[in-house]
Amino acid sequence: MRRPHCASPGMGAVVSAALILAAAPVSAPRASAQAAAGKDSPALTVSVGPRGGEWKRVFNPFRDDSETRFPSTAGIYEPLLVYNRATGSYLPWLATGYEWAANDTRLRFSIRPRVLWSDGTPFSARDVVFTFDLMRRAPALDRQKLWSFLGDVTAIDTATVEFTFKRPYTPGLDYIGHQPIVAEHKWKGVAQPATYDDPDPVGTGPFTEVRRFEATVYELGRNPKYWQSGKPQVAVLRVPLHRSNEEIVKALATDELDWASLFLPDIEKNWVATDPARHQYWYPDFGPTVLLYLNTRQKPFNEPEVRKAISMALDRPRITKEALNGYALPADATGLAESQKRWKDTTPPGPDWTKRDLAEANRLLDAAGLARGSDGLRVVPGSGPMRYEINVVHGWTDWVAAAGIVQQNFAEIGIAGSVKALDYNRWLGALKEGRFDVSLGFGSRGPTPYQFYRGQMDGALVRPIGEEAVDDFHRFASAEAVDLLRRFEATSDVKEQADLARRLQRLYVADAPSLPLYASPLWGVFNSKRFSGFPSRFLPYAGAAPGGQPDSLPVLIEVKPR
Repeated sequence: MRRPHCASPGMGAVVSAALILAAAPVSAPRASAQAAAGKDSPALTVSVGPRGGEWKRVFNPFRDDSETRFPSTAGIYEPLLVYNRATGSYLPWLATGYEWAANDTRLRFSIRPRVLWSDGTPFSARDVVFTFDLMRRAPALDRQKLWSFLGDVTAIDTATVEFTFKRPYTPGLDYIGHQPIVAEHKWKGVAQPATYDDPDPVGTGPFTEVRRFEATVYELGRNPKYWQSGKPQVAVLRVPLHRSNEEIVKALATDELDWASLFLPDIEKNWVATDPARHQYWYPDFGPTVLLYLNTRQKPFNEPEVRKAISMALDRPRITKEALNGYALPADATGLAESQKRWKDTTPPGPDWTKRDLAEANRLLDAAGLARGSDGLRVVPGSGPMRYEINVVHGWTDWVAAAGIVQQNFAEIGIAGSVKALDYNRWLGALKEGRFDVSLGFGSRGPTPYQFYRGQMDGALVRPIGEEAVDDFHRFASAEAVDLLRRFEATSDVKEQADLARRLQRLYVADAPSLPLYASPLWGVFNSKRFSGFPSRFLPYAGAAPGGQPDSLPVLIEVKPR
C-alpha cells in the first residue's frame, strides 16, 4: 500500500500557509519581481555563533559545518524537504511530495517543476539521482551513511525519483529529505568532491552569488533565478566572523547584526527592555540535548555504575540557573526534552541518576574500587589519579560556565577536572576522533527519539579512536539497543515505534552511556530595526536560530526589509 504525503497532519494555519507558499509552482521571469525589493536595501547580517580562526571560502555542502560556510546546506543548496522542529511537520521544498511503497522499501519523490540552477540550467530528477550516486561513488561524502540502507536511486522520469532500500528504513525519509542537492552539470567534473572547496557555487537556493569574501566577513547576493517568485526580498546576506558571545552582543546592540544564534543572560532586561519594539528573541527547547560525554573506551568510564555516580554529582539545577539563566530545564535520565514528553515512558525504570546525590555518588565510586589517594583524588587501579580535562568551545559562555560547575562537582567526589576551551574546529575534531576524556557536546535530534538513541548506543556508528565518527562520539555500543534500533527502522506503525522508543529509553536509563545536562534551546535573537518577518512562538514557521539545519532556510525566504 502506498502512503502519499506532502506534510504531516495537524499543522496550524501559519504553517499551512507556509506549506502552500512552498508548494506553489513558480514561473519565470523572476528577476523583475526581486528588483521590487530595491537595489539599495540593507544586507541581512547574520551570526551563526562564535567561531575561531578565519573564514575560508568553502561552500561545499558535503563537508562538515566547521569547514563549510553558512548557508551552504540550506540557503545556497537546498533539500527535498524541510522538517520544521517547531511544528513537527515537513514542508515540501525541491520535492512537492513523497510516497512510500513496497512495505516501506521504496520511497518516491515528486520533483518540483520550473526550478533553475543559479546559472540558468534547469533542475531535474537527474540532479537528485546524481547527488546520491555521487555519495555512493565517493563514500567520504556520505557522512550520515545513507548507503548503508539505500540499495539504488533512479529517475522514473524528469519529475520523479525513486529510492530503493536494502531493507525497510522509515527514518530514511529524514536523512534523504534533508540531503542538499547539487548540480550534475557542475559536479560531474569535480575530481575530488570530498576536498573540493566549491568557491563559486551553483545552487537552487535564495543566496548563491559570492559578492565579497574576506577573512572576517563574506557577502552573498540573492539568486536572480530563484524559484519562489519575488523571493528572497533581501538583496544581500552578510556573515561577519565573531569569536565570542560578547562580540555578538556588541554587534547586536550597535545595530550591526539582524539575526544571531546567541545565548544572552537575562535577555528580557539586557536585550528586550532596551528597545521592546525591535529587540526580540525566541528560545524554544527544540534544539539537541547537551550532554557530558565520558569516553567509554577509557577506564573507568567503561563502567555504567561509574558513569551514574559521576552523573549523581552534577548539580543540574545550578547549571541551568547560573550558566543558562534558567532558559532550559535540567535533563532527566531519558535524555529527551520536555517538548518530546509524548515519547517518554511514564514509569522509567530504576533510580534517576540525574538527581544530585553526593553520598550515593561517593558510595558507587568506592564500590567500583576507585579509592581516594592521600591527596583526596580517586585513583584508577593501573592508570593513576582521576584527573581529566573538560573540553568546551571557546567563546560559548554558557558552556564555559556549565563546565566550571562540572569541575566543582567533580572535586566533591574526588575527581580533578580542568576546563579546556578550544576553538570550534578543534573541539569538534577531538569529539569526532574520540580524542578526549570528558567533553560537552550535543546529541542528535530528529522527528522521533530514534535519532537521539541511535547516536548514543548504536554499535554500527562506533569508530576506532582517531577515526572520525558521525555520532556516538563516546564510543558506546549496546547489542540490545542495536536490535531495537533495527526494529524501529523497519516499522511505520506509530504505536510500535512508541513502544520501541520506550524500550530504547529504558536501555539508556539502565546503561547511562552519556550524561544529559539539559535540552538546548534554539538561541534565536533578532534585531528587527531593518527587517521584519522573523519567526517567533506566535509565528513558528521556521527554526529560531541560523545554522546548517534545514528549518533555518524558510527565514531567508520570508524576512523582508522594512
